[in-house]
Parts: sequence; C-alpha cells; structure tokens
Amino acid sequence: MNNQELLQQAIAKLSTAELALIYPPIERANFVVRKNWLGRNQVITFINNKNQKVTYNHDEVLNVMLPKLSIMPCWIKRQYWSQSTDMPSNVRHLAKIEKIEVEINENSKEFQDAEASLS
Repeated sequence: MNNQELLQQAIAKLSTAELALIYPPIERANFVVRKNWLGRNQVITFINNKNQKVTYNHDEVLNVMLPKLSIMPCWIKRQYWSQSTDMPSNVRHLAKIEKIEVEINENSKEFQDAEASLS
C-alpha cells in the first residue's frame, strides 16, 4: 500500500469535526471539484459571475457529479474539473447562495461609465 492510500484510509476514519480542523473552509476564484479532495468534507466558497457568494460542500457536490464526470476525458486524465462562471445547475441546490451588495465608488471606472451612459 502506498503513502497516498494510507493517507486516504486515515482521513476516512476522522470525524466531521476533526476534518473541519484539518481542512478549514477555503475561498477560490471559481467552482472546482477534485478526486483527491474527496473525503475531506471541504467547504469551498467562490463568487460567481452574477456577483453571488456560493458556498458548497465539496464531497456532497462531487458525489452527485461523479457518475457524469467519470466518463469525461478531462476527469479521466486529470481527476479535476472546474467552471469559472458559476456552479453546474444540477448541483446548485446543494449550495448556499448569497447576493453580494456592491458598494459604488464615485471614482470607479464602472461608476463613471454608467454615469456617462445616463447623460
């Protein structure tokens, strides 16, 4: 048995509380699932293209996605899948989604562009 298999067995024996201490919640730039993260009970947060804060449990989402992923060439080759714009629609119900309020700064380029378009 190699080191990775031994590590996976040890992780599988840990409680949810112990996993949370070892693998605290992380923030990412996009949605991601990885085969080697399975079993960590990792909580991941990212901001999608609709300016929503999306928080999901990696294991719950991966378990739903795994049947489809297991036949995709990218998963077979890399055992990794990501999406930059949002979370896949078939697992969105598993996530906590919060709207983020955007603070408008009068010096920002977006504000100036919006103001110019109104004129």
